[in-house]
Amino acid sequence: MLWICLCIGVFGRICPLSAQTDSDYRVERAEVKPYKGRPALYINDVPVVPQFYALTDRPTGNRSYEAGPSHNIALFADAGFTLYQLDLWFEEMIMEDGSLDIGEAVRQVRGLLAHCPKAAVMFRLHCNPTFRWLRQHPEECTRFADAGLAEEPYRPAYQNYLWKDLDTVPRCSYASKRWLEEMGAMVRQFCRDFADTPEGKHVMGLQLTMGVNGENHYWAFVRHDPDVSEPMQRYFRSYLSDKYSTDKKLQQAWNDKSVTLVTASVPGMERHQTCAGIFRDPQREQFVIDYYDCQHQAVTNSINYFAKIVKESWPRPVVVGCFYGYYLSMFGRQAAGGHLCEEDVLNSPYIDFLSAPQAYNKNSRLPGGPGLSRGLVESVNLHGKLWLDEMDQPSHYGFIMLGGLQRYPKAESIQILRKFVLHPFLRGGGMWYYDFGPIMTSGWWDDPDYMAEIARMKQVEERYFHHNQDNPADVLMVFDTKVFYHTASRDTDDPITDQTSVNVVAIEAFKSGASVATCYLSDLKRMPLEKYKVVVFVNCFHIEPELRQWIRREVARDSRTLVWLTAPGYNDGRTLDVWHVRECAGMEVDAFYADSIPDMRFVDSWDTLFQSGERIAEVGKTIFMSEKRSGMSWRQVFFRVTDDAAVPLAYFPDGSMAAARKKHDGVTDCFVGLPMVDCRLWQHLFRDAGCHIYDEDSDAVVAGSGLVMIHTKDGGPRTIRLRNGRTISLSLKPMQTLLLDAETGEVVL
Repeated sequence: MLWICLCIGVFGRICPLSAQTDSDYRVERAEVKPYKGRPALYINDVPVVPQFYALTDRPTGNRSYEAGPSHNIALFADAGFTLYQLDLWFEEMIMEDGSLDIGEAVRQVRGLLAHCPKAAVMFRLHCNPTFRWLRQHPEECTRFADAGLAEEPYRPAYQNYLWKDLDTVPRCSYASKRWLEEMGAMVRQFCRDFADTPEGKHVMGLQLTMGVNGENHYWAFVRHDPDVSEPMQRYFRSYLSDKYSTDKKLQQAWNDKSVTLVTASVPGMERHQTCAGIFRDPQREQFVIDYYDCQHQAVTNSINYFAKIVKESWPRPVVVGCFYGYYLSMFGRQAAGGHLCEEDVLNSPYIDFLSAPQAYNKNSRLPGGPGLSRGLVESVNLHGKLWLDEMDQPSHYGFIMLGGLQRYPKAESIQILRKFVLHPFLRGGGMWYYDFGPIMTSGWWDDPDYMAEIARMKQVEERYFHHNQDNPADVLMVFDTKVFYHTASRDTDDPITDQTSVNVVAIEAFKSGASVATCYLSDLKRMPLEKYKVVVFVNCFHIEPELRQWIRREVARDSRTLVWLTAPGYNDGRTLDVWHVRECAGMEVDAFYADSIPDMRFVDSWDTLFQSGERIAEVGKTIFMSEKRSGMSWRQVFFRVTDDAAVPLAYFPDGSMAAARKKHDGVTDCFVGLPMVDCRLWQHLFRDAGCHIYDEDSDAVVAGSGLVMIHTKDGGPRTIRLRNGRTISLSLKPMQTLLLDAETGEVVL
């Protein structure tokens, strides 16, 4: 009984609903503006390092006023943190009579202020309708082409609200006008009501969430195929009317004389069929291409809708953002649930930041991997938006999920923590520590050694934040989003466009020893091309004629090297044609067909490194053998070089040129008929093109903000060469992460 009374006393002291905060601190304005070459978070007109501590979304771990989270908030407050993120659900604020009760929001902030009176709060505001609303309006729910709607199961008391998001349970269609109107009204009321409270004066931003896990992925997208609901049918027809305006134009585009603007329907399971191997033929499959574009626009329209409401309703300037821009680790399901309308969000005046958990690929997370941000950070920076990583790498306490989230002994775990925390900072972004803790209730870093390291990293970032964020990258890797409308929508049907080109090639390039930047194809015209000695077109298989001509005119110049992988520009939006590939690559190529991915052996002048095709071929053959057993067939077009003026770099087994280099007109074109899947090949190519190589030992390298980070798997003696010519010789331990001053070579961490 005494213990119960003490607990009641403690929690009553932390957050009594009638208490007033004893802090005079207020967030008068928060915004994202340029600072020293990076988009920066400003609070009360002062630029601050965008590094947060965030509670998990799991009950008992998500409430600032409960014992475990309260303890860990205090640890981060003692380490100097003033930025925090807290979850907030309308499920807990909308009452049965439809009224709004902001009591939970008040309690959340008060629990935080008990330990950090000068805290600035970002709410992760979940804009899902309540489960009660879903039961009342089943007609507004997502429906699936491959499965019926399942019943919502009983949710245990300590299960989070995101439970079952990947199943075909009732979830609101992104196309539902009723959801937008009714939840929009609630978001507006929340902003007006809560901003007026003493606790509301501590709010510096809102992260708006919806979709799977709040991450703006379409419901159940990993294994299922949304959305054939009536709201989406109406939305799709409206989209087609806006795009085509007349039945005749629609019929011409779809090559279907029977379809009309009022009868066109969302594709069913035919969305999984492709007419040309991994490629969709726009002459025959435009209806599927249109649907996926429509579905992704529905998602971004909802993001901008809620963001506009917040910007107009909160009485003071606050930053507004969302989970968006995921590119790596999308399970081969980019078309079904990725983030493919990046321009809608990056160009939005209502969005200040984008965010994502870091890439879950094992080859990125495991020792030796670069710990990549999941998005294309340099494109986000280009638009003046702030990129924030959700850093959820486990400590030695472990985690209950599998995948790339593996645990290591504490000493090694601290080194791995470094690479994940520092990576986004060096590239001009920020992050939050997302505390899934022991059994997802907080406490991953509840250890003096972790907290000392976290405090050290924060001090380093505070210092180097005021250096110019001059990204020293020599290499620009260009990735496309619209290509996923034009290729097969599952990695079992297409192991090239996403599984290998994105999730292997990008990670290997960051282990080449060079400094690498990334961007969307849609941003290429805006990138500072004068910085880059190499531009790599990774999965740019869909390039329209005007852009193709612009690339040959503006990018293929100034002694630059252009690297073209696999099938550049094969689809120009209207036809599939080898001529488009020739125009892109700047050399003669022709097509051949195979029912498995061929090997590719590089020539002796590249030191006979290995058969670079071995890993991709092994993956591809395994996939296609299993598909053939199920009665499916697969026949894919590949491209080989036939240009007599080109210098061979690699051969296919039949002796034809798989890769070649051609120098002409002040540019070097390199065409490679498959994705290059080893960092040693990239290092060789980048060095030949004149790029600076910091580290030649296949370690992960990230440079920026006046720093160079080296992360190694095996360790050993190293020679690090800085751009100013200074050379540092040292010995790395296995799994070590080293941080150097980019000018002096001083070991900072």
